Amino acid sequence: MKRTPLIRKTPLRARRGFAATAVIREAKKRVTVAFDVTGKALTAYPRKTLTAKPKPRPTKAERERWVAARVRGCVACYLNETERFCCRASYGQSLEIHHLLSGGRRRGHRFTVCLCHYHHQGKRLVFERLGYEDHAVAYGPSFGHQPRLFREVYRDDAALLALQDWMIANLPVRFPEAACSR
Repeated sequence: MKRTPLIRKTPLRARRGFAATAVIREAKKRVTVAFDVTGKALTAYPRKTLTAKPKPRPTKAERERWVAARVRGCVACYLNETERFCCRASYGQSLEIHHLLSGGRRRGHRFTVCLCHYHHQGKRLVFERLGYEDHAVAYGPSFGHQPRLFREVYRDDAALLALQDWMIANLPVRFPEAACSR
C-alpha cells in the first residue's frame, strides 16, 4: 500500500484559543511548504494576520460614570450598611470597577459597578492576621472567592447595576478622595 500525505483542500480555521489570537507574520513572497507525490512544490501565500478583536476604549461619559461610582463607594458595602447591618470593608480606599458579564463575556463599559478590593477579589483583607473565612462572616462574601454566594447575598448583576445607577443619581459624594486614586 502506497502512503501519500493527506492534503487538505480547505484550510483549517482557528476558532478559539491561542491560534485565533496569535499573530502570524506575513512573508513578502511565496513560501515553499512541502512537495506533493509527483515532486511538485506546494506553495503557501501569506495571509492577513489573525488577531483578537481590540476592546473599545471607554468613552469620556463612561469614565465620568466610573468616577461618580467611586466617590459613592462600594455597592456591597452600601448594602451591608443599609440591609444587612454589617461592617463596611472599605471607607473609600481601594475602590475598583467591576465589569458585569453576560454569558461569560463583558457586557461593556456601561455595565459596571464599583466594588472595594475585598468584595471584588478578596485579596486585600482588612485584618491581615485573620483569614478569609473570618472576614466573610463580618463583611460578607467576596466575588473573587465565592461568586455564587456573592450573588445570593448581594443580588444578581441586573439588580446591582440598577442599584449602582440609583446610587449615582441619588446619593451624595461620600469619598471625594476616591476620585483622585485612579
